[in-house]
Amino acid sequence: MANQKPTGGGAAPGGEREQPGRHKTPIIHSHEATRPAHSDAMSDINITPLIDVMLVLLIIFMVVTPLAQKGLDIALPQPPPPGSENQPQRSDQVVLSVEEAPGGGAVITVNKSPVANLEELDSRLKDIFQTKADKTIFVRASGKVPYGKVVEAMDVARGAGVERIGIISEKMIAETEGTAPPPSGGGQ
Repeated sequence: MANQKPTGGGAAPGGEREQPGRHKTPIIHSHEATRPAHSDAMSDINITPLIDVMLVLLIIFMVVTPLAQKGLDIALPQPPPPGSENQPQRSDQVVLSVEEAPGGGAVITVNKSPVANLEELDSRLKDIFQTKADKTIFVRASGKVPYGKVVEAMDVARGAGVERIGIISEKMIAETEGTAPPPSGGGQ
């Protein structure tokens, strides 16, 4: 009887239980059940979170883009109808002209009447636009005048109550005078 195995439900020293007529069953602990069978490194990237982020960004940009579009409302003067050429300028239009002075500065005129400085321009435009319902001014500038001078005159006009500013181009002037526009290229 010394060689007999115990038949009770006692635990064997290796953590396994012996039951009569059965194989040994290993006891699995909870921390061993969640461990992967092998611990090799993954060779591919999981792109699912990247796709989620890209879809969220796409939706955000689709919503924000229409709100971010801004434009500048400008009113360009229309050319005269074909049958009404050589008609005089309408008396209710105000034309601000900025031309190059012989000394290198800029000469500012309002309806062909010269203005000494920007303060006088401000007071004259306030007098003109104080009673007018149509607060539109047309700006005509020489291409040789520095851009900053033209912008300063337009800012003074805005401060004097002008709501809309139209631009008179050299091509429009040439068409009304019946001459060809000057060449725009500088290739001599």
